[in-house]
Amino acid sequence: MNRIALTLVVVLALAAPVAYATTLRDRDDVTTKLDISKISGSHNRLTDQLVHTVDFYEAIPRALSQKGTPPGSVCVDIWTRSTPGESPADYEACATPGKGSAWNGSIARKRDKGSQLRVGTMKVEQPSDTRLVMRIDPDDIKRPTSYKWRVQATTFGKDCKSSAGCPDYAPDRPDTAETKLGKPRAKAA
Repeated sequence: MNRIALTLVVVLALAAPVAYATTLRDRDDVTTKLDISKISGSHNRLTDQLVHTVDFYEAIPRALSQKGTPPGSVCVDIWTRSTPGESPADYEACATPGKGSAWNGSIARKRDKGSQLRVGTMKVEQPSDTRLVMRIDPDDIKRPTSYKWRVQATTFGKDCKSSAGCPDYAPDRPDTAETKLGKPRAKAA
């Protein structure tokens, strides 16, 4: 019996750093190549990062825009104080293609008057052709106990005929997902 209890303790200890995860599937619902298939958001307590993973049905095109159009992007819209559907997101954490295989990531906060204010950067990784991982410092969004969010992937590529861009949302508007933050775990010395 002690072996079973010890095994259970080890399994729970290993699972604890990534607590409070939310994962949602999205249907194949847009005609552009930037069609979201699955999203997830969690608070990794060990690294104290908010981790958002976005999976696509097809490989992410390097050219998310055409010459003369705004850059395409993959953004996490975050509501910490405002109510989704009633107010714009309090924060936008956006990734845009950089040089080569690199991605640029930044976080902006809405203001009552004027344009958004850039408040920080975020780490963006592309571990496969169809996946982006965005890592956000919770302090950049003032470390709420929980937040509501939605992913928006917008392209201006050849398969988009709209001058405003072709977005895909997950979850579909007006829905949002929610992620709760836990207490960061102390790192072992």
